[in-house]
Amino acid sequence: MLNKWTYLIIALVAVALIIMGFAAHDIFRMKDSRERVVRVQPGDNAATIGARLQQAGIVKSAGRFRLLAKLRGADRRLKAGTYLFGGHTNLWDTVSRLQDGLSETIRLTFPEGLSMYRSLKIIAASNLADFDSLNAAATDTSLVRRLTGMPLRSLEGFLYPETYVFPVPCSSDSILAIMCNEFFRKLSYKGINISEIPDFYDKLILASIVEKEAGNDAERDIIAGVFVRRLRVGMALQSCPTVDYILERRGIRREVLSTADTRIFSPYNTYQNPGLPPTPISNPRVESIQAAISPQDQGYLYFFADRRGNNVFSTSYEEHQRLQRQMRL
Repeated sequence: MLNKWTYLIIALVAVALIIMGFAAHDIFRMKDSRERVVRVQPGDNAATIGARLQQAGIVKSAGRFRLLAKLRGADRRLKAGTYLFGGHTNLWDTVSRLQDGLSETIRLTFPEGLSMYRSLKIIAASNLADFDSLNAAATDTSLVRRLTGMPLRSLEGFLYPETYVFPVPCSSDSILAIMCNEFFRKLSYKGINISEIPDFYDKLILASIVEKEAGNDAERDIIAGVFVRRLRVGMALQSCPTVDYILERRGIRREVLSTADTRIFSPYNTYQNPGLPPTPISNPRVESIQAAISPQDQGYLYFFADRRGNNVFSTSYEEHQRLQRQMRL
């Protein structure tokens, strides 16, 4: 018959097994997180590195990272360097990567229609490069001319929306060069030679607006046609995305612009200024560039979003208002 000490030992063993089970679950459980670059400096200890990884969202607990590193005898053998963490991984692999000094590439996706500002923010959030150095490079007129062949003030419009695999580490200049090269590669694939289009930059500006306005691919060339017709008759473009572009830098996002928004003093405000804005307002897909180069003029001067992913077009302001009223019924 078992005595009370035997029961106590069994209970302690059971508790220990449960604790070990939870610990093993935390150590080996695969976790999905956004990939980020983390730089480990010479002299950084496990506590410092763990805190940095927790702040970046790579590990759930800096304390567990430090404990595992100590149990593995790796706490004093974590190597300095530039690392890629995140993706589909676990705590064990994270410690192993630091112990072995492994570095890789990072995959970043840029949806179509992002401004240069938001694109650079995506890169900065990954820690591949900091925003200030990226912005300085993207507005360095000598670098811009080298990458685009044009005397422009920024790379707005040329950072092609795509999924990229960047080496780690990678300089700001190299990151931007990779994205610009993809821009020209896409154009070349579609047979677009910018040297044969004298007003190509204006077409790119228009394409950046079309990218933001189009509800679906079939509308791109029609919307381009609307704006070209407005430009031809001297009518203001009155494009909401151009005002959104202004507000974005102020940290403001609107579902619907206010009257005050449309009166903001800025060269980008196409409600107040005739013609195109001074630069693109987004980084468009090649399909939008094609639409701007070959717009389809169907006589429309007005359109509005139907809130179902499409636009409704009309030839006169009276028809435009009537259709809007019908949509509200």
